[in-house]
Amino acid sequence: MATWSTAGKARNDFADMIDSLSAEQLDQQSLCSDWTARGVLAHVTSFVETNAVSFFVSMAKAGFDFDKTSILMANKQLARPVEDVVATLRSKATKSAPLPMFPESMTVADVVIHGQDIRRPLGLDSAPDPDLVRQTLDFLTTEKMATTLVERRAIEGVQLVANDMDWTFGDGPEINGSGEAILMALANRPVLDDLSGDGLAAWQ
Repeated sequence: MATWSTAGKARNDFADMIDSLSAEQLDQQSLCSDWTARGVLAHVTSFVETNAVSFFVSMAKAGFDFDKTSILMANKQLARPVEDVVATLRSKATKSAPLPMFPESMTVADVVIHGQDIRRPLGLDSAPDPDLVRQTLDFLTTEKMATTLVERRAIEGVQLVANDMDWTFGDGPEINGSGEAILMALANRPVLDDLSGDGLAAWQ
């Protein structure tokens, strides 16, 4: 079960990955169409730099559109030096979400997915901690709040089978792949080539 300590680990792992990137890599496009790697860092950090009041103000400015709110909040961080943004993320790594309705598991999933949004285009070999991958898979497949974070792929009528850990979900034709590839596919990232199985036709 995810805790804010777990979220802190995910954020610190993310910060470690950012610290390993060159200036050129930080300016590379991520799998998020709105952001480079630097922009993804700004997004992840923006949620430790806000509180309930400032979050609602940002929501109001964005017409209560969550995606637009995320961009607005991230833009406030982009003017800061990367080193300062990373330091803020580390210092507030275990900070809870601005609203109680956002559970710890949602933060863990957000950070894990966005970490891979950076790693995959850069061809980085490193991968998320397996426990964080498992918790993200559980969140994306069982929590209603997952649809707030991402428009996940339909999971009815297929069985998801991770081939690098003891994790399965659902019934029906199988979709096989690493836990990381499955979670990124659930998050509607372009990773279907990393998966196999008869159930994959449902996602194509």
